[in-house]
Amino acid sequence: QEKVQGELDAGFGSPAELVVWPELEVDFGQFGGTIGKVGPRPGTIRIGQTDSEGLASQSELGAKALLADLRGAAVVVSRASGSSEGQPRTEPVSDESKAANEVYRVAAYDEASRLLSIVDGTGQPAQLDASEGDTVQVLGAALQTGRNLYLRHCMHCHGVSGDGAGPTSQYFKVKPRDYRQGVIKFTSTKASVPKPSRDDLFRIIKLGVPGTYMPSFMLLPDQEVNLISEYVRWLAMRGEMERKLNAWLTTSYSADAVAEASSASELRAEFDTEWAEDSVENITRYGNDLKADWQDADKPESVVNPSVPRTPSSPESIARGRELFLSKDAKCASCHGQTGRGNGPSTEAFNDLPGMPPGTKSDKPGLFDNWGNIVKPRNLTTGVFRGGRRPIDIYRRIHSGIKGTPMQAFGTTLKEDQIWDVVNYVLSVPFEEKQSGH
Repeated sequence: QEKVQGELDAGFGSPAELVVWPELEVDFGQFGGTIGKVGPRPGTIRIGQTDSEGLASQSELGAKALLADLRGAAVVVSRASGSSEGQPRTEPVSDESKAANEVYRVAAYDEASRLLSIVDGTGQPAQLDASEGDTVQVLGAALQTGRNLYLRHCMHCHGVSGDGAGPTSQYFKVKPRDYRQGVIKFTSTKASVPKPSRDDLFRIIKLGVPGTYMPSFMLLPDQEVNLISEYVRWLAMRGEMERKLNAWLTTSYSADAVAEASSASELRAEFDTEWAEDSVENITRYGNDLKADWQDADKPESVVNPSVPRTPSSPESIARGRELFLSKDAKCASCHGQTGRGNGPSTEAFNDLPGMPPGTKSDKPGLFDNWGNIVKPRNLTTGVFRGGRRPIDIYRRIHSGIKGTPMQAFGTTLKEDQIWDVVNYVLSVPFEEKQSGH
């Protein structure tokens, strides 16, 4: 626990004091320039020439967002004659690197005067060994702003750490999402791509999730929604890193292994040796895996875009879709029921638990998601679709499934035109009685 917590603190910090780890696939935000003047007070510098008219952003989050709240963001001062790349993380740098770079945090920034107040690790005005012409970079301002927006709008349901256990979550039948597994249900990405894209997170936050307690944030500016979604990505990556470290260590140091050890000191010595030999390699590999997974989700080829245009909705297409819905190939009725009311036989059976070895049955009847919550298949007669009701949204649900749930992907089972027929049938279900005149 001590080692895992120490690594999380070093690589991510805490929700109250973020750490910049540029290797992660997170847009931390970046503001910088050259020092025009040191002073007039201890720990202050006046920024002279700035990058890109005042801002150097890693993406397009925008100037106002990056300057909205610099307090607590990391500051890297680079000597004019030294490296300008800064440090990969913001814990105190080693004595060997202090000659080239110093790492501090922002106490305040006045945009009008460009006066930056900087504190050291103790919160005292930084004793800056800097001069005019040195480079200063403020790292993490965008994520810091996203954090503050998250605490204002999201924390009461999703929790400070993103565990889905905020103070109001206990009153909800449909539980808020726990981001720490890095699994988001409703994505536009293929079944083989485990992560959501930035567009997916933006859409969920902006439009909400119909039929749940997740509201729409249509009134928030797009820029603020982007900042919140970036912070959610950061929370997910932090949780995933914790899970990866725990999985590695508990393999060798489970409760059973501890009980069988000849002595605590011997076990501790074994642990220290393994940590010293393998921790750097494993943590680097885990970080690279996280980066690759989240990068893949934003690649255009990862998005489900059918090559066949939507089949026009017609009685013939709807009939074909219904036949597929009831067929043994699609097996939609086993969960959604013969009439699409979400009452199929699977809802009363003892099913395999997701995320567990095949054959691991639940001790309760029903369907469960990766978070251990019971899942009720969608009642299609209501016309409420949590992942969006556009035809392309429903197509993607059928093609790629719903990640973290028993809703499986049918992209390799059904042809594209067949999926469109099922889409047309699903969209017709709420209106069947009106069409039949009953």
